[in-house]
Amino acid sequence: MPDRIKEFVLSNNILKNLSFLGIRLYLKYWKKHTIGRNTKIGLSSKLNGKNLVGENCSFIGSELGFASYISKNTHLQNVKIGNYCSIGPDVKSIHGTHPTKDFVSTHPSFFSTDFKNSYTQKQLFEEKPEPIDNKEPYLTHIGNDVWVGASVNIIEGVQLGDGCIVAAGSLVHKDVEPYSIVGGVPAKHIRYRFEQNETAFLLEFKWWQKSEEWIKKNSLLFSDIKKFINNIDK
Repeated sequence: MPDRIKEFVLSNNILKNLSFLGIRLYLKYWKKHTIGRNTKIGLSSKLNGKNLVGENCSFIGSELGFASYISKNTHLQNVKIGNYCSIGPDVKSIHGTHPTKDFVSTHPSFFSTDFKNSYTQKQLFEEKPEPIDNKEPYLTHIGNDVWVGASVNIIEGVQLGDGCIVAAGSLVHKDVEPYSIVGGVPAKHIRYRFEQNETAFLLEFKWWQKSEEWIKKNSLLFSDIKKFINNIDK
């Protein structure tokens, strides 16, 4: 859909709500995704197959990888999520930032041209991060096979590495290493999931890019990392 039409639809509450309803019905009955009640999926969002989005969610300007799911009451914007991810309930992406030093005030009227009653005609502080990829609009990246626990807040611009785990109730304010476990407010490193050589193997092997047929064939090996590495059908 052309950007001009999107802007027109989003500027009208009736049309916007009708578009959310239409998208939800299309994804549920035509694309066979599982979409909860009162969930809002944006016009430019992408669902890549066998997805579940729980009730009362919003998923705006974002992409959901194959077989990944989002639990109820989760609100994400400008987020790219990889394959086979588990996103818990009440997870939120936090947008924008304010200056914490040098500026006398943290109020946007002193640094932002986007603010309605701004005192400045020039943007003096970058409120949003740059896209994670110049070819895509997403500002936050959640890798593949990532588990984000309930009630996690993710600051915009953060990248969560493949295979990582974020404990429930955490505030993620910086990048998370692949196959690491973090938790707390702010989130801190707790431990790695596997030995260094095992992590290296998984990051190179990228099982989440394999076909469903391959995954079904090898699924019994997923319960033991050592058996997986030694016996996997490459």
